[in-house]
Amino acid sequence: MSSKTKGVVLISILLIVLILSSVAILFGNKYLLSLKRAQYTEFQIISLNIFRNLESLSKHKIDKELRFNSSKLSKNNPIINSNFIFNVNGADIVSNIKDASNCFNINSLVVYKDGNYYENIKSINALKRFMSLQDIDDNLIDELIDQIIDWIDLDSNPRTYGLENYYYTGPLHSPKEYSGMRLMTSIEELKSIPASNNIDWEIFKNYFCALPMSSDLSLNINTLSQKDAFLLASIYPNIELDDSEYIIENIPLEGFADIINFNTTFPDLDFTMSNGKVLFKSNIFEITTSINFNEYLSESRSIIIYGNNKNSYIFSRIYNGV
Repeated sequence: MSSKTKGVVLISILLIVLILSSVAILFGNKYLLSLKRAQYTEFQIISLNIFRNLESLSKHKIDKELRFNSSKLSKNNPIINSNFIFNVNGADIVSNIKDASNCFNINSLVVYKDGNYYENIKSINALKRFMSLQDIDDNLIDELIDQIIDWIDLDSNPRTYGLENYYYTGPLHSPKEYSGMRLMTSIEELKSIPASNNIDWEIFKNYFCALPMSSDLSLNINTLSQKDAFLLASIYPNIELDDSEYIIENIPLEGFADIINFNTTFPDLDFTMSNGKVLFKSNIFEITTSINFNEYLSESRSIIIYGNNKNSYIFSRIYNGV
């Protein structure tokens, strides 16, 4: 065999080896990707089961405590004063319960009567004061209020600064959609309101919520934290932000028993005018759970409501895995 022929054979063999190596690497990568996908899927399935079990534990804990002590919920209550912490086969699991009532319920801007949703003047005034404390322009506040109410109400009559379906289905709006014509189920719906796009989203994220009720704005005074000073000041128009912070600093760990106890603790402050309700208990809780295993992280957030039948139920849940 000539040297030239030998060279061609060698090159051919090397080419075949290169092709086979490439195929092996390709199949190896696909195998590793499939294996990782299967591991992630298994992690998600296990996480969902853990989330459901912790929801059940949380519901049992809430039912047990409130069935015998529903008149007051304070910062030292066992419901919100201890976490569930586990380590299962190397997975770190942390779950906690907090009072979910201390937020500006966007659905409180309306009241339901005579088959439609109408403006709730008290809550509107509270929102105006809250947004003013955030240095939001008055015209933008009016736009936000009217557009939210038009989004929720059942008629097609736009308010002064409002928007109805003609806008959301019009050529200038993308994607095309219809107004909700119902109470909001998540503050994420506010992103559909044009006026909200001109307000820092962190304000809505940190202070607002969408609870399944259209009634006066209410807060549980006993579980307020310093970041809630804006909310408290929005309820009491005669209370300055500094006074609101002072009140929160002086909430006793065991909480206030009733409105008389609350008022007499701060005799120099004027609580005669109110844009909402100050409560001393809560029936709405948020359960947050995180599961951390190797490079996988899964989180959940559930809203639990303690009903009038003295049993709690899941109102909403969000699962997220990365």
